[in-house]
Amino acid sequence: MLSRLMSSSIRSLDRECNCTVRLLDDSEYTCTIQRDAKGQYLFDLICHHLNLLEKDYFGIRYVDPDKQRHWLEFTKSIAKQMKSQPPFTMCLRVKFYPPDPAALREEITRYELITLQRI
Repeated sequence: MLSRLMSSSIRSLDRECNCTVRLLDDSEYTCTIQRDAKGQYLFDLICHHLNLLEKDYFGIRYVDPDKQRHWLEFTKSIAKQMKSQPPFTMCLRVKFYPPDPAALREEITRYELITLQRI
């Protein structure tokens, strides 16, 4: 019985992987996700962590082993997009700049965009 429980917990650990996402202010957000989690799940976790509601301006970028940058596709599995082994490292980045950041409704969105401009 104990061996069955242990093998079950080892299998569940096998299905999980760690992700570290560097945020716009260079701080890091680390989480554990299921291996089959889609990009949208990770993006929603980050946005929730930041209280970010105006999500359309942001995306997650990663660098493959050949040093090529890619946007994480939200409809696809993270593990299938990453060509490296866990733990995965990615970056939250601005994907689209609004023409007038002052017109944004959420203060946190303006803050994130202004933080990026200061770096």
